[in-house]
Amino acid sequence: MNRRNLFRLGFYGSLGAAGYGSLIERRTPVIERAICRLPGRHAALDGLTVATMSDFHHDEFHDNSLMAGAVETLNGLNPDLVLLPGDFISRDERGVDTLADHLARLRAPLGVFASLGNHDQWADAGAIVRRLSRAGIPVLRNAATRLRAPRSGAVFHLGGLESAWAGHPDFARLARGIPRDEPIVLGWHEPDPFDTLADPRVLLQVAGHTHGGQVCAPLWGAIKLPRHGRKYVAGLFERGDARLYVTRGIGSMGVPVRFCCPPEISLIEFRATADRQPEKTLNA
Repeated sequence: MNRRNLFRLGFYGSLGAAGYGSLIERRTPVIERAICRLPGRHAALDGLTVATMSDFHHDEFHDNSLMAGAVETLNGLNPDLVLLPGDFISRDERGVDTLADHLARLRAPLGVFASLGNHDQWADAGAIVRRLSRAGIPVLRNAATRLRAPRSGAVFHLGGLESAWAGHPDFARLARGIPRDEPIVLGWHEPDPFDTLADPRVLLQVAGHTHGGQVCAPLWGAIKLPRHGRKYVAGLFERGDARLYVTRGIGSMGVPVRFCCPPEISLIEFRATADRQPEKTLNA
């Protein structure tokens, strides 16, 4: 094959990959199911399910068809609780207006809650909090709320920290008054600060931020990752009794393309024992 034909092959291959990433993959969310193993002292939370979506960046491409389908899919999972760990927009807080209309349709017996991402806090965080609150979604900013597992009645706390990059996360403030034997499920946008969480009350941190790389190379992985998101890229991680789940997010930023990194709707189930690995299911 001569140089001209190689150039044509590369050119058309790149066009094809870009078209697939823009028109198909970024519009086809994948359901990720993860099993979060419980330490014995918190076995009463067995069966509790937490669904999550993050990194909507809705002001960039206003993909309302993607969001409408994602909300319907998440509701179909029948989670006990929904946690949205930030980056609702990239830079224009007005993008939350239409996004909040979609998110207001999320349903879970224990409620739908949010924490802020770095882009939210670089924009008008107060406006984002107010708009989400009007949609029935409380935003937890260095704060926690006390909940009970629907089947056992076991107490746990859902907390949210401000962005590690753009905010002032204050775990001591969040955890003030929470007994040492009551677990915390934490929404904290950036995943890498998981290494700084030494409090035994933290059972699970749910994060986003990385987009899983958004555009990944086969056999290589993420081409570019953000600050505070270079160690833990996507999926479930364990450290002692603490767990971290990093979702790839639902939206796209910068370019309307995802490649080898589809958008994600996640369902995390707490199990007293875990006998299987996280699963992937294509959302039809």
